[in-house]
Amino acid sequence: MLDPFGTFEQGFHLSHKALDYLKEWNTEAEIASNISQTAQQVVEILVNVPGMTMAHSRDFQRATPLFTLKDQTVVKIFINPTQVKHIFLADHNNKMVFGGYVGWIHTEGLNEAIDNIKKEFS
Repeated sequence: MLDPFGTFEQGFHLSHKALDYLKEWNTEAEIASNISQTAQQVVEILVNVPGMTMAHSRDFQRATPLFTLKDQTVVKIFINPTQVKHIFLADHNNKMVFGGYVGWIHTEGLNEAIDNIKKEFS
């Protein structure tokens, strides 16, 4: 069990790299309090992608911008080490609006949704 000083009860000390990783892993993104009408429409599209599962907000900071919508919402992508694609929406203050991912079997459906969102809303 970890204590606040980064040691295990047996006296094992974690490296700074391991501590930084654990801190990042457990850091949640700041969530947007207001969502534009455009972002609401995009969220509706994304939640209806087959296999869509809510993503942990810690991955929001790892995601890279893909494109920006007309209302300044940023569509961000993160692909984890197992090649699972995550999609996030960030408001103009870089606060998380939405985060989700699909398994490999549904990646094509997510890619189609992203293409449609880009065509219709950016």
